[in-house]
Amino acid sequence: MSTLSPLQLLPQHVVRLVVNHIVGSTPYDGCAFPLARKIAFVLAMNAYDYVARDIGIDPLTAKANVCAFVERIKQMIPLVDEIRVQPVNCDDMPSMPDQQFGDLACRLYQLGHRIKYSCLSYDADPIWLQQDVVCNLSHISYLSASDVDSVNQFIQLARKNALTLQSLNIECEHNLGVLGIVQDDDGKHVVYPRLLTLKLRLWSKSDEWRRPEFYGAAPFPILRRLHLNLNSAFDDDTLFRGNAATLEWLELQLDRLGASMLRKYKVFVPGSHPRLRRLKIGFTADFGSVFTSPTEIQQFVCSIGSGAAMREYGRTPYLANPATTFSLLGKYECIQVLSLPNLYLELWHAISLIQSLPLLSDLQTSLPSLGTMRNGVDLDNLPEHIVSNYAPMGRQFRCWHLDRGHFNNYSGTTTCVLLLALACPNFDFATPPSSQRELFMEMMEKDISSDLFKPYAPRLRRLLFNGWNGKQN
Repeated sequence: MSTLSPLQLLPQHVVRLVVNHIVGSTPYDGCAFPLARKIAFVLAMNAYDYVARDIGIDPLTAKANVCAFVERIKQMIPLVDEIRVQPVNCDDMPSMPDQQFGDLACRLYQLGHRIKYSCLSYDADPIWLQQDVVCNLSHISYLSASDVDSVNQFIQLARKNALTLQSLNIECEHNLGVLGIVQDDDGKHVVYPRLLTLKLRLWSKSDEWRRPEFYGAAPFPILRRLHLNLNSAFDDDTLFRGNAATLEWLELQLDRLGASMLRKYKVFVPGSHPRLRRLKIGFTADFGSVFTSPTEIQQFVCSIGSGAAMREYGRTPYLANPATTFSLLGKYECIQVLSLPNLYLELWHAISLIQSLPLLSDLQTSLPSLGTMRNGVDLDNLPEHIVSNYAPMGRQFRCWHLDRGHFNNYSGTTTCVLLLALACPNFDFATPPSSQRELFMEMMEKDISSDLFKPYAPRLRRLLFNGWNGKQN
């Protein structure tokens, strides 16, 4: 009976290898993964010395084994067209020389001439990144920085791969001259003609974006997805230049200076981003200080990404008034998904919003209450009143997400949900916070069984057990 190599036990669609699993010998002899298309390497920078210490093999032999494995990738995985490399540091292992590790990584990247996708996800000291062979990368992710020099070297790597990069993700905590992404050390402009996704998450508070000397240049001309979480201020529209016609997904963390920049350069004039479909906006504490009134703030926030069908707004007091917020958002009939997590609304607010947004399918708010909906209508007559005056409405509406808040009980909340279910023929799902799910379902069942909803109990119970219970599990 033959014994399978550990490599043969790996999934057939993705092969994920940790270097110190293969440095001790050549367990891949005879292995083949005929269906695998992707391979991921996790390279422990100090794995060789660890193996030498642990199993008694010298580092040079370990390196030779790994390099031999790299040479055999095409034979083992004949269909491979994607490669990911993730160097890591292991604090409890002896250090591995940077040059030695660089030689190994570069051998992996030499396969890049035959594949369509190469990814570097990096959180270690990038001295070896300056080697010329680390090029033609399509995806780079840099998750942390130990010092400013490391960040600068990584920025240089991004610039070196500017012509081939499709996605760039930088998250770091130290002072970063972010202008270095779009200008080299000689002041020449850098263009990323293939970049589709840009994610920047920076914690520095001292640097500012400043407009490059090339006023008409567009560094990201076909960008589709932009994520910005910049505590560092920026005062120009570098990231938004030239990609208004291609941008589809936008996530912003807006501070005072960010809001000023968007207004100054009129980044989001009506109709400016025809392909934008998904929008997520967060707010810092000083965001509202550049506006003259709460109304001006609300108008500005709601106008960003006027064509976006999916909108998620972070917690902010400026969008806490349902009547004003809904009157502004009601202008954008394209909205399908809307998240306002700190908005406490009454049932009639929800009805009004759903009526004004015919494509709305998902809504996230805080707990609703009956509020003024009961004015002039007895509680006992509310279900009949809703059915007679509002049903059917919101034929696309299906899901109401109830956000975390101050939960003492669900008195009135489950009643609102059931009344809305009577008005919206396709509404079949309400999501309470997970910690409150059991209480929510108990209250729902209690309401459905009450005299108030007795005439409609069969339909509501089908929703409860077929829709809500099924989707919660």
